[in-house]
Amino acid sequence: MWQAQRSLEREHMDDHTPPQSVLDEVYWFLGAISRWLGGTRATLRRFDQLSRGWAAGARITVLDVACGGGDLARELHAWGRSRGFDVRVTALDISSLTIECARRRGEPRDQPQFVCADVHQAPFRDGAFDYVTCAVFFHHLTDDEVVRTLRAFDRMARRGIVVNDLIRRWRLYAWSWLFTRPFNAVLRQDGPLSVRRAFRPDEVAALARRAGLGWLSIQTHFGHRMTLAGERPTT
Repeated sequence: MWQAQRSLEREHMDDHTPPQSVLDEVYWFLGAISRWLGGTRATLRRFDQLSRGWAAGARITVLDVACGGGDLARELHAWGRSRGFDVRVTALDISSLTIECARRRGEPRDQPQFVCADVHQAPFRDGAFDYVTCAVFFHHLTDDEVVRTLRAFDRMARRGIVVNDLIRRWRLYAWSWLFTRPFNAVLRQDGPLSVRRAFRPDEVAALARRAGLGWLSIQTHFGHRMTLAGERPTT
């Protein structure tokens, strides 16, 4: 059922690890939806904007947090190559089964470096990457967890941050309910619930200010997506 207020009901995959066949279908679905309905394009659009300040042929390091099936990491690598940049992506996820699923997807030459770890315990020094990014991750978190996670991103990113997530809208809820009907029970439950758990743009902007990252800006995109992104101010 649709509700105007953000739901805090836990998604099935927040607390359970489904069988590998179910996990594979979940990440195939999420990757396909991101490609077809503009989720991936939203992230790449923000990187297009950020890249205007990069030197030709620059090597850029990116940490993709909660990488899931690895689709965004591979798309970032291909995007960089198409624009003449050497984009090196490290894909992080807390689940070893998810990492194994991601390893089986895509072409060998497009595989990022995979790391299995919690973002708050990741084996990276402060400022280890030029940029930290994530997609459809923040709606899994509480408000306080979003603030804490943004501060972790800020520590690890030398140059900037790009966050992509769903917008809490009833139309997206209806589409999510419809699109997940042919698939497994996990997708049928978690798909619509993820929209009910999602933020609105003003809510995410307020959390960024709480985290001390007022230099991040919100943009909305086709497909009921939003991005919170920016380049660290120079001092």
